[in-house]
Amino acid sequence: MSQRTIVWVAVFTVIAMMFWRLPQFMADEDAVHRTYRVLLEANALIKQQYVHDAPDADLAEGAVRGMLRRLDPYCAYVTADQREWLDRHTQGEYVGIGIEVGMRFGEPTIIAPIDDSPADRAGLRTADVIVSIDGREAQSMTMLEIDKCMVGQRRTDVTLRIRRAGEIEPREFVIPRGPVSIRTVRGWEGGDGRATHVLGERGRIRYVRITDFNEITTRDFDAVLAEFGPDVDGLVLDLRANPGGLMHEAVRMVDRFIDRGLILQTVTRRRVVTSYEATAPGTDTRTPLAVLMDGGSASAAEIVAGALQAHGRAVVVGSRSFGKGSVQHLIPLSDGRSAIKLTVAYYRLPNGRIIHRTAENERTPEWGVWPDIEVSPAALPEEHSIFRDPLEDPVIRAAYDALTAAPAS
Repeated sequence: MSQRTIVWVAVFTVIAMMFWRLPQFMADEDAVHRTYRVLLEANALIKQQYVHDAPDADLAEGAVRGMLRRLDPYCAYVTADQREWLDRHTQGEYVGIGIEVGMRFGEPTIIAPIDDSPADRAGLRTADVIVSIDGREAQSMTMLEIDKCMVGQRRTDVTLRIRRAGEIEPREFVIPRGPVSIRTVRGWEGGDGRATHVLGERGRIRYVRITDFNEITTRDFDAVLAEFGPDVDGLVLDLRANPGGLMHEAVRMVDRFIDRGLILQTVTRRRVVTSYEATAPGTDTRTPLAVLMDGGSASAAEIVAGALQAHGRAVVVGSRSFGKGSVQHLIPLSDGRSAIKLTVAYYRLPNGRIIHRTAENERTPEWGVWPDIEVSPAALPEEHSIFRDPLEDPVIRAAYDALTAAPAS
């Protein structure tokens, strides 16, 4: 099969997938031909009259990218090298600057810098809006294109123009790419580098920070819990600035604390529902829980906070979450190398709440997870590292007070 045939098969594979199981009057051969006749005409005119040679592979890729740009910002065309990068990213180590980005009010916004990453050390923050990347306007880019700009060779720079709340002029950051190692299960770390899992003088309230959900997060979390032993009167689970990650890891973490009932559902456009239920073995139903959350808590972090809250298993403390509750699948195309990243479903919590923020609902209270005890971000200092003790952090303090006020099991 010629390369020209292969690339146009890829285009029409996407077209066929978009029309799969649509009503018959839209899916019949005549309707498809009418809908895509202009695309075929444009291709023919380019091949016949454009002043330069236009490779079929470039035209086919451009057509696919154009279709996906009409969808939500998380949909994208994925090249072979991007597929390799996505695989490395979920395994917990890569070379880049270390930020997670989402759309907020139509603008690319930093969900969170990864702890100890080049971006974290440079001073980037949750809710910073990305204006441009290496001189290119960020709003013209897909989420995958933005993510890909952040990775590259070690000791190469990426230049970001950032708009920060309360400031008139954008800031410019020149950040060298470097190794980003996502150690997802941590203790509280103060400005002196000291780390602890213990809160308060009696030491019976424990603290765990989860920075991301990758393939080994729950395994490492279980190991930390095993070190605590039975003498624990409460657990503070800190999901602030946690951009999410793997859904199944979030489900496994919730399953550690509820022994029955629904944890999560995914709901497709055709109302196909997949349910994830709790299992009894290995469940801790007794230790009181407080989950910390903020505007940088997204996706898998919202699943954990929202599911535990819906079951009455945890008190949620902090501020409203980010609102990224959609499911993307990476679907290979017929050329055997490229793929499309397509939003296929939304997360639904046990109480029926849809997490995801859209252009239609983003100015309403309908998306995200709301705290039971609200601590305004305005009450927090710019740099948490100034705290010499974890209980100086107002959010940790509020969670600690809630747990110590409740009778221990």
